[in-house]
Amino acid sequence: MLLASACLETGETVPKSEYDQLLQDYSELREGAEATRAEYAAQAAAVESILQELSQISGRTVTLRTELEQGTARLTQVEQIQDNIDDIKKKLDRLEKEGAQYKKTILSLRKVITEKEAEIEQLKAEIEARDLTISEQHKTISSQQEALQSQHETITTQQENLRAAVQEQAQMLFQAGVDFEDLGDNAPEVSWRKNKEKMKDLTRDMYEKAILYYRMAQETGYPEAAYRITQVEEKIANL
Repeated sequence: MLLASACLETGETVPKSEYDQLLQDYSELREGAEATRAEYAAQAAAVESILQELSQISGRTVTLRTELEQGTARLTQVEQIQDNIDDIKKKLDRLEKEGAQYKKTILSLRKVITEKEAEIEQLKAEIEARDLTISEQHKTISSQQEALQSQHETITTQQENLRAAVQEQAQMLFQAGVDFEDLGDNAPEVSWRKNKEKMKDLTRDMYEKAILYYRMAQETGYPEAAYRITQVEEKIANL
């Protein structure tokens, strides 16, 4: 339409073929301009999206550092942030291939990403160092627990052995008391008065030794000895 107006104003007559060609050229120029505007708009939207993602990454990095100080940060968080950064780098690569109008912006964003990656690597190293320390502490605690368990088992075994030894000793003492009591019970009969007195003294001595061993057995945890002590004391009283 602009071309037709220009021809009318000059009073010149344009051949239809030329006129149609001019219209086609104008249409192509307009379509090209619209395509360029659409491309610029898409690239601008891509830049805006990248800026938003970088802002989110910055927020997550701050959170990660706070959690690191609290002792709750995990390596998986670092890996997720690094994955997001890798995605942004790919988007910048595509954006750089599409045109040079955002070259300075892309260079600036790459610089920001480089700094962010350095920060992420530092946080990763700190988390790994913390995890290593915790792991070593767990190993130390586990080793100490195993040592304590081993000591407990050793002490328990020693206690059981001691109880068994004491019980065996008590049994032996009790048996010694039984043997002396039997000797006193089985003292031979004698006819002479003098011999009877000697045999009585000997019997009393056997019974007293029996009581001695019974009491030792009782002290080492042999309760049956108490009844035998009473019996032997009655035997001595009846001599």
